[in-house]
Amino acid sequence: MPYAAGTLRSVQYVTVTDKKGTVQGYLWFNDEDRAAGWVVRPVRGDEAVSRGAFWTAKLDAAAGRGIAPMAALAELLKADTEYDNRLVEVSLTTAAGLREVQELAVCPDAEDRLLLGQLKREDEAAWRELAEAAESLTDEDRKVEWVGGGKRPGGVVMIGYPDYRPALRRLTSALVGVGAVTPAHYWMDHPVPKVPAGGQLPPADAVRAATAVMRGERFSDGTIAKAAGDGTLDAVAVSLLAWHASTDK
Repeated sequence: MPYAAGTLRSVQYVTVTDKKGTVQGYLWFNDEDRAAGWVVRPVRGDEAVSRGAFWTAKLDAAAGRGIAPMAALAELLKADTEYDNRLVEVSLTTAAGLREVQELAVCPDAEDRLLLGQLKREDEAAWRELAEAAESLTDEDRKVEWVGGGKRPGGVVMIGYPDYRPALRRLTSALVGVGAVTPAHYWMDHPVPKVPAGGQLPPADAVRAATAVMRGERFSDGTIAKAAGDGTLDAVAVSLLAWHASTDK
């Protein structure tokens, strides 16, 4: 028996994106009413409809095996997809009702909302730490030296690495602490946002930049050094702190 196509109760939902991080729709679930379904993002047209058909077929198969909707979600999070769909596991959210998800699907800034939703808005200690870390960073901290390189006896060539000062490491850790580094942003598929002349990024772009810089360091030493030197990290911190100050908590 298929899952019910609607419910008047609260639901949990996850965001479905393509490989570029563009939101295509939402899968929602409610165990009490044994209900689950797909809410398409209309602006994405036929592509999103096709993706929805893919996930709906998987939901029908799970329902046929008699498992609860949220148990089906656990399976879907591990599913391979022919459409290169991505279920953003960290986006799992509770909504007051299905209408809230439907309204979300027609919002023009769904990608931004997804990224801002990962920020730990109510963790005041984490935001104080970010503010203090940004305030304490000096020009000397922003100048990163490379150490450990050169030729060793026997002709072995050692590759150098950036020696980040404690204050800079504190700032990068604080960005992680507020949730600005998130797997919800597929940074490899996008350039790092450019800092406008005014030195402040849109808040979602600040999350994109923080994620790209921090994750990028794992693949290319010195990514953080470049961002510290060209003002990107400062802009990220300023932008996120301004966003946090403007939100109702």
